[in-house]
Amino acid sequence: QSRPMAALMQRGSSTLAAAAARLRPAPAMRTLVRSCTTANELRLLQQVSRLEARVHELEENLPARVTPAKITDWEQLGFGITPTNGHVRYTWSATTSAWDGGRFVSDPYTTIHIHAGVLHYGMTLFEGCKAFRTKDGMIRVCNIPENSDRMNMGAARLVMAPVPKSMFLEAVNWAVKANAEYVPPYGSGGSLYIRPFLIGSGPILGLQPCPGFQFMVSCIPVGNYFGKGGITGIHANVMKEFDRAAPRGTGGVKAGGNYAADLLPLKVAKAAGFGTTLYLDSVEQKYVEEFSVSNFIGIDAKGAYVTPSSASILPSITNKMLMTLARDRGITVEERNIAFDEIPSFREIGACGTATVVAPI
Repeated sequence: QSRPMAALMQRGSSTLAAAAARLRPAPAMRTLVRSCTTANELRLLQQVSRLEARVHELEENLPARVTPAKITDWEQLGFGITPTNGHVRYTWSATTSAWDGGRFVSDPYTTIHIHAGVLHYGMTLFEGCKAFRTKDGMIRVCNIPENSDRMNMGAARLVMAPVPKSMFLEAVNWAVKANAEYVPPYGSGGSLYIRPFLIGSGPILGLQPCPGFQFMVSCIPVGNYFGKGGITGIHANVMKEFDRAAPRGTGGVKAGGNYAADLLPLKVAKAAGFGTTLYLDSVEQKYVEEFSVSNFIGIDAKGAYVTPSSASILPSITNKMLMTLARDRGITVEERNIAFDEIPSFREIGACGTATVVAPI
């Protein structure tokens, strides 16, 4: 720069500094400015909230990307994706440390940041429960509070926002009512599979708790998980090349990663002609743990209802109900270590779970 230009800039700078000093507000004025700023921020937040609400309204009026299915043959239902009327969605934000009021969404898609915790660090939990149509035409859901408790046990383990039980029950009720036409008729053998799930939707780069979560509940009409095999019986491959979960790991919660780890072993088992996998404990490969997506149950040589006891096994709600029914019928119930060498003496072996129900092995 030339000297005259530099001098001019210096004089200009001094003049601006003097003007700024004269315009600097007094303490009372600064308080007023802060108040005005806060009020402006509040108005902006309210405007954003109204815009978001309007966007949601417009989204509901958009043409459906997926048309809900029309089911005519309920007895042919499998266990797969059938488009329904929609799902329920709630959002949690670290800014408010609270869940919103939720909404019903017909579009089976959601938008999340490319660095969402669920995409990079597997921050996801899901539940499985069912609704049934009874003989009198009513719709009943099965033992939902247990699913709420189990999800929050998983949320604590993965440092995710807990889902209040009242909100969990409200969401399930809302989703089922909105999809009531998809509850299979009584006697068809089908049910409405309810999938509550929690994902870390907020963006993070380093490993840390997520700043945002989405809790959703979808509903899909289903038949038997194993098809006809759920009635006639399934062959299980004892998987010794892979472990399902490690001691003190996440095997005891319904985390998505537990199931992803089973994909390759299940592929290997099915290629060899088996319907499912059975895992033994990862330390000694001696004790029975659980099947691919189901708990292990059996009737031993003494006639007792026996199921494995291990912190790395997912506590099945179906198994818990079966144990209650067994005790009510006077059957001895034992939760204990089951050596695989003991299996040949068992009278019966089965797999149980929400999707599986009870399948003979």
